[in-house]
Amino acid sequence: MSDKKAVLDDFFVDAVTEVLNIGMGSAAASLSEMISDEVKLSVPGVEFVSRLGATKIIGEKAKTNVSGVHQNFQGSFGGDAMLLFPEEQSLELVRAVLQQDDITLNDLTDMEQEAMTEIGNVILNSCLSSMADMFSQEIHGDIPEFIKGSLQEVFSAKGVLENTAAIVLLLNMDFSVEKKNLQGYVTFLMDVESVQQFKKAIEKMLDM
Repeated sequence: MSDKKAVLDDFFVDAVTEVLNIGMGSAAASLSEMISDEVKLSVPGVEFVSRLGATKIIGEKAKTNVSGVHQNFQGSFGGDAMLLFPEEQSLELVRAVLQQDDITLNDLTDMEQEAMTEIGNVILNSCLSSMADMFSQEIHGDIPEFIKGSLQEVFSAKGVLENTAAIVLLLNMDFSVEKKNLQGYVTFLMDVESVQQFKKAIEKMLDM
């Protein structure tokens, strides 16, 4: 039995994917306006996996350190939201957003970190707002913080849910800007109780 099957069946996963794609559409519109260039965002895949499973899945693609944004969120269900990119891809993203092609990994200054934080803020809050609207519930996100390091360091950073049994809602995210096609990940770490509340919210939305 896969992690996804152990949490929600395919019917619920499809509903979650639809909700989050709406959030990505909103995020893409905001980012397009912010950088005066077309941004396309989509969620081709959604999985419910264990914390270790998420680390393995992202690690297979990243193979290096990751950069991104972390944000706590609370409401009828809560947890930790993260936007993660393999380090080289995060550099490409920052270059595109700042419209500077000469930034190196060693030149990630406060300005670049601020750019990544703003991107994360737009994407994560769009996802949370979309869920809140579709579920007719309030969800509040804290101020996002820039994160960088190995996956193990990121998932065990200060302020991140410590429960090793936490369930991860893992989104594969396609990000297209300035003819660059990048792949990142959005993760929502939730404990078992929050996942159950999340499922109830979906059932209510679907009038089940």
